[in-house]
Amino acid sequence: MSIKTKWLFTAVTVALILVSCNRKVIYHHYEHTSLAGWEKDDTLRFSVHAAEQRAVVRREIELRITDAYPFRGLNLVVDQTSFPSHIHRRDTLQCDLIDARGNVHGDGINLYQYRFHLADISINEGDSLSICILHNMKREVLPGIADVGVRLTTY
Repeated sequence: MSIKTKWLFTAVTVALILVSCNRKVIYHHYEHTSLAGWEKDDTLRFSVHAAEQRAVVRREIELRITDAYPFRGLNLVVDQTSFPSHIHRRDTLQCDLIDARGNVHGDGINLYQYRFHLADISINEGDSLSICILHNMKREVLPGIADVGVRLTTY
């Protein structure tokens, strides 16, 4: 390998490391649902420990869905309460999973992975979060949803 190639390789590696370090994952967790069906009143709960410092947080909801899911989209309700301030926020999220032609938007073959962004929020040092997610579909039981996750990153 020539010196020029080594320098180029080193420069690209350093650049990739710097770009990948722009965000810090502060929480990433999945809750499993029954593949037989996620019931409408089955609320998934996520507890985020106290923040180490004040930060702007990018909130993302992640889904893993099988071919057994019968719809093109999914409507979710995401409730979040921060403690000790007791600030409550409710978001509704419309997840487009499959387009009108039947093309899957997620990654995967038999288990499709999706990530959907919610509005960014500010948290204070010492804040902890309680996040609850439930589906808001007309059907009481939704088959084919394997996992629902929450991913929080700081800028």
